[in-house]
Amino acid sequence: MTKNVAQVQVLQQIASYLQELVNLTRVMSYPTIKEILETALDTDQKRLVYDLLDGDRKMVTIQQLSGVNISNISQWGQEWEKIGIAEPGTRKGRRRQCFDLSMFGLSAPEVQVDEADDDQK
Repeated sequence: MTKNVAQVQVLQQIASYLQELVNLTRVMSYPTIKEILETALDTDQKRLVYDLLDGDRKMVTIQQLSGVNISNISQWGQEWEKIGIAEPGTRKGRRRQCFDLSMFGLSAPEVQVDEADDDQK
């Protein structure tokens, strides 16, 4: 067996172990994450704003879609980052949700999002 083949096999084994750890962590942390989401997103408005955090949308767009004051959006986003359920988005000053609410049996009110007006520029 050549050195490169052996290295590839070791890397594949490491990747397999890491995937097992990810799966185990996901199962073990599910109840905790669900509780954190339920506590932090305790209103329809908060769940809606959280659901709209895609890392690309401007706060002004989220305000227009949700009807929530921009200062609340900013404050909530900062709080959510601190507790680990949101993270900085792909663009400066924007945030992205870390968890899909539907995976935890939670939902946000639906809004009509116009893809052409979705800050993708």
